[in-house]
Amino acid sequence: MFIAYGIEGVLNYAYDTQKPAVINLSLGSNTGPHDGSDVMAQYLDLAAKEAIICVAAGNSGDIPIALTKTFTETDLDAKTFIYPIYEIENYYNLRYGQIYVYSEDATEFVIKAVIYNKSRGTITFQSPISANTNGEATYYASPDYLQDGDLSNINFTRAFNGYVGIGTMTDENSGRYYALIDFFTSDNQTYNANGNYILGFVVEGTAGKRVDCFIDGTYDYFDNYDQEGWDEGSANGSISDMACAKNIISVGSYNTRDTWASLDGAMYSYQGLYPAGKITPYSAYGTLIDGRNVPLVCAPGATTISSSSKYYIENTSGISNGYLQGKYEGTTRNSYWHQCAGTSMAAPVVAGSIALWLEADPTLTTDEVKDIIAQTAIVDDDVTSSGDSIQWGAGKFDAYAGLKEVIRRAEAGVGKIDSNNNRLMVTSADGRNYNVFLGGANHINVALYNIAGQNVANYSVNSDEMDFDASGLPKGYYIINVNGTHSQRIIVK
Repeated sequence: MFIAYGIEGVLNYAYDTQKPAVINLSLGSNTGPHDGSDVMAQYLDLAAKEAIICVAAGNSGDIPIALTKTFTETDLDAKTFIYPIYEIENYYNLRYGQIYVYSEDATEFVIKAVIYNKSRGTITFQSPISANTNGEATYYASPDYLQDGDLSNINFTRAFNGYVGIGTMTDENSGRYYALIDFFTSDNQTYNANGNYILGFVVEGTAGKRVDCFIDGTYDYFDNYDQEGWDEGSANGSISDMACAKNIISVGSYNTRDTWASLDGAMYSYQGLYPAGKITPYSAYGTLIDGRNVPLVCAPGATTISSSSKYYIENTSGISNGYLQGKYEGTTRNSYWHQCAGTSMAAPVVAGSIALWLEADPTLTTDEVKDIIAQTAIVDDDVTSSGDSIQWGAGKFDAYAGLKEVIRRAEAGVGKIDSNNNRLMVTSADGRNYNVFLGGANHINVALYNIAGQNVANYSVNSDEMDFDASGLPKGYYIINVNGTHSQRIIVK
């Protein structure tokens, strides 16, 4: 709700000032239907009619927290186990969280929480729900966790301390039948000290129908424990539920650096976790039930140095110069910069770039931005050789190529860009080789002048873009004139 309030504030300001808006949301959750039908996704789709919204894909792309299955006549169940991620003091094989199991439509299924004996390969406990409970949950709990209305079972108590509950209903937003499994279990150290009894669930469905299972991924993931006939989880489906809205820009992460310098003068590193150019391993992704692949694109997210909250930095003990990569001491306040990694860093790269695009063309729509991103994204060897193709989306986000495409399309329209010089962009990575772009031009004539006003070089091409090599010129300042009307200063190094 508070997220929506914040978005409404931006939309109201944009309306009052008659300015375009782009909003970044570096947040999300793994719970939900992952089909764009929940309330938050519907709200984002409505808000996207008034602003362009970027959403981080999530950071669970290296964890098998999803399971999708289409039933056949000879295979009518989906079944898997809940595998604990962390070792936590005083909790043995802690399994804690929620699982959502969605049918493809209103077709009901049977859902069972089960306890499985690994050594014997048998189910020793199950709690089947075979009909719609309209949201009412049935809980089994060990004695220390029993509450009014909970059920007890000796096999459950011998295996675990904790509880597991299941309820079912039809989702009023999507029309899909679903089950929610709520669980908190720790291995009973008297009877299950060796972890032989494990927690899982079974879905019994209808031939031709599909189910999608999602675990929140905080403490657990799906695994088959090498048990024959049981299903492994998948990272395809790890995408944040919020990033499944239909009219937003979903953004994954790729790596740009693994080391950085801090204010204490030392170099720090993630020790090879983020090789430059490759996909960030945990960048989340998924193929949704409607066939969409998300995210749309990946942007630099690991490792990114960005501004940090002064209130956090100045009110948290133990923060040293080794933690900070930049600091500016102003007259009224200080500003700080810190490295961080994740899709939460990648999404604002795209949002900020789109804000620049909106300066060139304030009329851009979300669909136009999506098309430009997909058309101009970079697909290099890193994209084709690392990660999953779905994880990359269209490839590596290219802010500059996208801006040129925005200007090209605006110039093909009527009166979208007022200033002629807004069409001219001159860039160089090394101060020797230059790229010249003049949006809407059919040809480019470049004249280069030194500071004495002498014409020292000329270049020409029948296009709106060209490259030229200035390495043969003496170092210094020059004026580049394009088509006799557009001028800009450059430095040859």
